[in-house]
Amino acid sequence: MTDQLDTYYRDHWVHVEDDRMARYEAMFQWRDGLEALIAPADVQAGQVVADYGCGPGGLTMELARRVGPEGQVVALDINQAFLERTRALTVEAGLSDRVDTRLMEGDRIPAEAGSMDRVICKNVLEYVPDPEATIAEFYRITRPGGIVHVSDSDWGGVVLEPLGVRFARLMAAANIAFRTPLIARNLYGMFRRTGFSDVRVQILANADITGGLRGVIANMASYAKTSGRIDESEIASLLEDVDRALAEETYLAVLPQFLVTGHR
Repeated sequence: MTDQLDTYYRDHWVHVEDDRMARYEAMFQWRDGLEALIAPADVQAGQVVADYGCGPGGLTMELARRVGPEGQVVALDINQAFLERTRALTVEAGLSDRVDTRLMEGDRIPAEAGSMDRVICKNVLEYVPDPEATIAEFYRITRPGGIVHVSDSDWGGVVLEPLGVRFARLMAAANIAFRTPLIARNLYGMFRRTGFSDVRVQILANADITGGLRGVIANMASYAKTSGRIDESEIASLLEDVDRALAEETYLAVLPQFLVTGHR
């Protein structure tokens, strides 16, 4: 079991069970409130844009609309089911000619050097085996003058009331799902070491008071349960407290997002 947990951070994206897939499809739908997360990428019509870790295709669809009929989105993921769902969405929306789905089977991105105008990576680098090597791959596939834009969570700065410090116990058990749970605060240095110029950092820390992050909390509980490092009755109690706070309108959650943008 220990060997399985050592690679769980990657394996749980290769094989996604049905209930988690349903949560992802709901969580990753494009919403206007997500605009701030990708605005620094400055995606324009006619560009070739890589969506690294496309998931079930919500962001890919929005990027396809933005690049227009003369542009292209290359959707990349290690999960074949995600790519199939992304293709189905593009066909349904009449955008399939703008989207090319490619399966990631190793650390090297299946794209030619200098072939992308933009690379966007949203909440993925915390899971990859070697994030700095992946950022170097972003640099390789981006054309001179292009932009790489990464957003990721800082799990060391989470606020979740009413759990308070009890959330740290849940997170410690759930850490098997992350290769680098504090990746966000390391991104600036990684971009600079890789050779990007004009590297800019923004931090977004919006307060969730309506349960928008409830799916994320459910995922953390699932990972903690898999780890076996915390009693299942404690996990159930924590979730009950969260749901009670939602019902009583005393719930508050904050998951800081670091946005790092660099020019090739």
